Amino acid sequence: MLEEQIYAYLKKHPNKRFSLREVVRGLRLDKDEAKEALDLLVAEGKVLEPRRKLYQLPEAQGRKGLEGHLQAHPAGFAFVIPTSPDLPDLYIPKGHLGGAWHGDRVRAEPRPPGRDGKPWGVVVEVLERATHQVVGRLYFKQGFAWLKPDDARLPALKLKPVGLEGLESGARLVVRVHYPSGKQKEPYGEVSGYLGQGDSPEVETEAIIAKYELRSVFPPEALAEAERVAHLDPKEIARREDFRALRVFTIDGPDAKDFDDAIHIELLPNGNYQVGIHIADVSHYVKEFSPLDHEAYARATSVYLPGRVLPMLPEQLSSGICSLKPYEDRLVLSVLVELTPKGRVKDYRFAEGVIRSVARLTYPEVEAFAVSLASPESSPVPTPPDWSKELKADLAQLLKLTQILKERRLEQGALDFRFTEVKVEVDAEGNLHLIPQREPQARSLIEELMLLANRIVARHLAERQIPALFRVHEDPSQEAFNKLVAALGKLGYSLPGGELSPKALQSILRKAEGRPEEAVVSTLLLRSLRLARYAAENLGHFGLAAEHYLHFTSPIRRYPDLVVHRVLRALLKRRVSEAQKEDWAQRFPKIAQHASERERAAENAERELTKYYQCLWAQRHQGEVYRGMVSGVTGFGVFVSLDNGVEGMIRLGALKDDHYHYHEELLALEGLRTKRRIRIGDEMEVKIEGANPSARQIDFVPTEGFYQNPPHEEPAKKRRKKKKPQAAPQPEASSLPRKVVATEPKSPAPHAKARSRRVVGPPDERKGFSKPVKVKAQKIYFGAWGAESANPDHQTEQKPKAKKKRHRRR
Repeated sequence: MLEEQIYAYLKKHPNKRFSLREVVRGLRLDKDEAKEALDLLVAEGKVLEPRRKLYQLPEAQGRKGLEGHLQAHPAGFAFVIPTSPDLPDLYIPKGHLGGAWHGDRVRAEPRPPGRDGKPWGVVVEVLERATHQVVGRLYFKQGFAWLKPDDARLPALKLKPVGLEGLESGARLVVRVHYPSGKQKEPYGEVSGYLGQGDSPEVETEAIIAKYELRSVFPPEALAEAERVAHLDPKEIARREDFRALRVFTIDGPDAKDFDDAIHIELLPNGNYQVGIHIADVSHYVKEFSPLDHEAYARATSVYLPGRVLPMLPEQLSSGICSLKPYEDRLVLSVLVELTPKGRVKDYRFAEGVIRSVARLTYPEVEAFAVSLASPESSPVPTPPDWSKELKADLAQLLKLTQILKERRLEQGALDFRFTEVKVEVDAEGNLHLIPQREPQARSLIEELMLLANRIVARHLAERQIPALFRVHEDPSQEAFNKLVAALGKLGYSLPGGELSPKALQSILRKAEGRPEEAVVSTLLLRSLRLARYAAENLGHFGLAAEHYLHFTSPIRRYPDLVVHRVLRALLKRRVSEAQKEDWAQRFPKIAQHASERERAAENAERELTKYYQCLWAQRHQGEVYRGMVSGVTGFGVFVSLDNGVEGMIRLGALKDDHYHYHEELLALEGLRTKRRIRIGDEMEVKIEGANPSARQIDFVPTEGFYQNPPHEEPAKKRRKKKKPQAAPQPEASSLPRKVVATEPKSPAPHAKARSRRVVGPPDERKGFSKPVKVKAQKIYFGAWGAESANPDHQTEQKPKAKKKRHRRR
């Protein structure tokens, strides 16, 4: 029965809450039938419905408190991010962390709200430690050696003296953390590596590699195996389907060394097209459970740091035998798709093949070719000499066909955010070069074909109930949805049908296209989405509006792609038994979690080192003026991104023309007097005030041109025009005193008899928390806070207070 099927599905994750959409997608059911079955289970008491269209088993409420990961703040407080995405975050005040560190998996219990009425909790148990290695600076205090971690969210760590001989204060160290058992025993550190003295780019790069536990050196056994397998076997070539007669070519960046994918197109007799997406067959060389496989699993992904690459596979494979170099035979796993001229998939098949690429094309070359096709009257751009007439015709047809594929994908509801990617390069002298990636048509060509291959493979495996590693992107939480609806309403937008779906969000993006609030709308939608991750179950991809999706096209640099290749090859060879499927089902969830964690670590490392180099660039250009665009607005300042990708902040105190108040729902600062609004997407002229590479901070200040420009009107909402009296001329911005306005809302005045209590609720500003200013109140006027009146007559107007008897408490 359907009820039993759903109940068995929920039992697989007894502590998880499921939305109706997750159940429908996970079991591929009809929405109405699934809802009816769930209602019956709820009526029988087998399933609980804590919220509308949200379901869980009764045992999920059995354990007191909630489990989640601790997200700490440098100020000492923290939040527990629950494992269940439908539960709200729980605030943990300073002193109630129970010895937990940032990133730890903990169990927390809520406590009754304080006088401010805000929920809070305490950590009662550390379930799993997240930090086992820390990078920081050495310092000495009270006869002991201490480490100050680079991550300000981690506490100072006392060090064992072993390995500190001859080191001076300020040395950069890698320290292994030990957590003794017992509540009274504090963690301590043991030096495991010395990175250097000072803040040179080389030391900073090594520090980030150690901080995120990236692997920069391959073990000898992995290198030996790579050397042994890095050759072509003639018997293997003869066994495979031969595609060497086809015009197969690659399109990559100008400096790329590992070529995962190659493509071809040919016209079929029935008028359709056969498009070949040929992916390097890494699974032929990297055997499961081998030393190479163990190292690839540990790394999980290639990491592209500024000035340095940490590949997932040794160079003999990543840049050698697995890379689809031109004019060389290479083994591939191919997806051959028959497409109609309107972009519909008519048929497809998979094949183990061998190719020989006829050309190595780059994005700038293809983009120039695409532009010349669109405007033939302009001066033609010379094409490379190895481009044949037939290759140009193939490329022109692919550009046209992939544009149709993209239009169809967007019609189905896939989200299309237009954010320019910036590539970071560091030359031999250590200079930073930020290169915006502006080849939209060339990159879209490859992107559409890779998305097509990924979706076809995912659907093929899911329909046959073959376990795999899927790339999932779950629906936004109910809380995020409510915030999004409220914020869009303030801008004059509403979701079609009032229901959250990729197609509804895409319609909002299209409505906002070209309007002043376009950047704000895009940011609001992006913030409402969850992070994509790997999973062993097919939960669909919300952002792509795809029921089936996985990663298949980059096995040289992503371990999940390599796993999918092994599964598909086993299926092609008819070697998928029930025992094999059961083994995969047992192992894949752990692989998915590990791959997701290493992907996040790689992204954070790339982002942090990029920010460090941006700070170095800003130091060299301090005092110079640039034009930029507002990329973020918070209650403590404005983030501005320059054309080269460098992002800095204008602190609230640097805005001297007015008091500014932060509107969170509009992502805007508004002047209380001038009504000037500073929003995401606004252009600003800024001067580089300073930079701190160690803290990854760049400070901007507005130029005089910002103050001279009149405040812009809000275009999103239609307002009645009212005649306003002509305002008096304002003084120059430079003559105005510096004003800073707190963005926290005022609390209501306490009752006269209320006793002072400690308030333990969360701070109103979770981001950008700064050390509070200590204020000594001289007088409090109940009903309002105010300064002492300068009028002496004002004192006489107050009625004398009658003396009241004090009752001593016993």
